[in-house]
Amino acid sequence: MSKETHKLAAQTRTAFGDNASRRLRRAGMIPAVVYSKGVEPRSLQVSADEWKVISAHGTQIITLVEGDKETPVLIREVQFNHLKNYVVHIDFQQVDLNKEISAKVVLHAVGDCYGAAHGGILEQELHELEVLCRPADLPELIKVDVASLDIGQALSVKDLVLPEGVRTNVDPEEIVFHVVMPQIEAEPEPEEAAAEPAEPEAINEKKTEARAAEKAEKK
Repeated sequence: MSKETHKLAAQTRTAFGDNASRRLRRAGMIPAVVYSKGVEPRSLQVSADEWKVISAHGTQIITLVEGDKETPVLIREVQFNHLKNYVVHIDFQQVDLNKEISAKVVLHAVGDCYGAAHGGILEQELHELEVLCRPADLPELIKVDVASLDIGQALSVKDLVLPEGVRTNVDPEEIVFHVVMPQIEAEPEPEEAAAEPAEPEAINEKKTEARAAEKAEKK
């Protein structure tokens, strides 16, 4: 868990609409909104270059700096244009550093899975875990040791080792990782053998018999 504070400069945004947002992005800025309980959302803009640096750290809690004002926020949603590879919009949620927040944290497998090394397949059923903790205790990810998992075995939420100060209300029996045998595709049923064509000799013999019968009738 990183205790490093990441700060992002922000400015009040006054122009709205699709055209204004496109102009903003062309100028190297990203439209953003800060939500806060009991307060009207605030429209901001942040530097795309500064955001790129901060987002590379994988942190969820950052500090927005507006002049002399600093606001701790949780990154709630980042909207992407995947075709052109740029950020369209960012949603932030203001947080109280002294109160618990709810956030989703990525679950990451570590260790060489025993079962996978012996013919099984390691499957991940739960990729993110919703946790409760103070903002300062929010981990960037939760590592899950899968080294001892054998074929047919599973790790559930109750087996996770959460960082100090972090808890979850997710069903403790929910499976996170398990090792399964690869599925063997059933071989297709053999098609019925096509009727073998008659041998040339048999065909000729039938024709001869037919001609003989025809001559007999004419006599």
